[in-house]
Amino acid sequence: MLDLDLSGLTVVVGAATGYQALAASAAALANAGRVIALARMSARHPNLAAAADSTLAFSRYANVSERVEITHRIDSRRWLDVDLVANCLQVAPISRSLTELLPSRAVVSLMAEPWELCPGVVDFDACDEAGIKVAALNLSHPAIDLLPEFARLCCALLDDAGVDQRAARLAIVCNTPYAPFLEHMLREDGARVSVFSHPVLLSDDPWDVVVVAMRPSSKPPMDINSLGRIARNSRRTLLVQFSGGIDRSAASYFGLRVWPPKRLTRGQLGLPFDVLGPAPTIRRLTGGLKAAEAAYRDAELGKDSVGFLVKTGSEAIGREHA
Repeated sequence: MLDLDLSGLTVVVGAATGYQALAASAAALANAGRVIALARMSARHPNLAAAADSTLAFSRYANVSERVEITHRIDSRRWLDVDLVANCLQVAPISRSLTELLPSRAVVSLMAEPWELCPGVVDFDACDEAGIKVAALNLSHPAIDLLPEFARLCCALLDDAGVDQRAARLAIVCNTPYAPFLEHMLREDGARVSVFSHPVLLSDDPWDVVVVAMRPSSKPPMDINSLGRIARNSRRTLLVQFSGGIDRSAASYFGLRVWPPKRLTRGQLGLPFDVLGPAPTIRRLTGGLKAAEAAYRDAELGKDSVGFLVKTGSEAIGREHA
């Protein structure tokens, strides 16, 4: 549906495990001249060998392994040949020092909408000064349609936490575009749910479950003050962290339980998209690459297209219509 065509382009993606490992093969299947899959150690991907093996296994299955190169480091001179860079854990941050190595024709693909990004992950000012376009995918585009998938994933996390959605009084603290989808999905399942756009707006009720589904931020939106208010009304409240930060030390102090029990890294979801099968991840990967391709070829990127250009300035990220 997206007609991804990367003919002749050099593309940098991440080498990963799970369905994220499909990124290199997706680019090669779209006829990229060369695909460089960067394997780097991170908190979420500590096993470099597994990431390399998974990425190569998919490329061999797709018969494109001859155009996929796995590397742990890209020499500064080789960045001059790169056309598209996918923003991912293995490549990020897209810093000023990196943009200075890229040619001005290069395009950075956020592989996300701006609201999904952790602060400082992309230096938009540096990209602008270097003449490098930054493209975001449109999660609402019919061929991508990922906002309902966020809601499905959040519901799966509630199931994982053992929450009986029809019996519990649920508060959803959510300031993302998938909030209406999540509310609708929960109500369809018979849940008693109220949605608040910020923890300070959360009403003083004895909630059974409070779901935190916030955008990434420098400080946890669910801070000690918000947690104190929740605990005063009921210390039996379960906090379910889908996205956004929770001050877990404060939660422990007030005796509040948090699910998942393992602390999330900043920007990490409570469950990976892989839980929903390959389709959502594939749509995100191909959509992100398609948005970058369109930007590279100076195609029109408007309101209803697969992606949009991102304005410069970390404080003023928005949609720029051609």
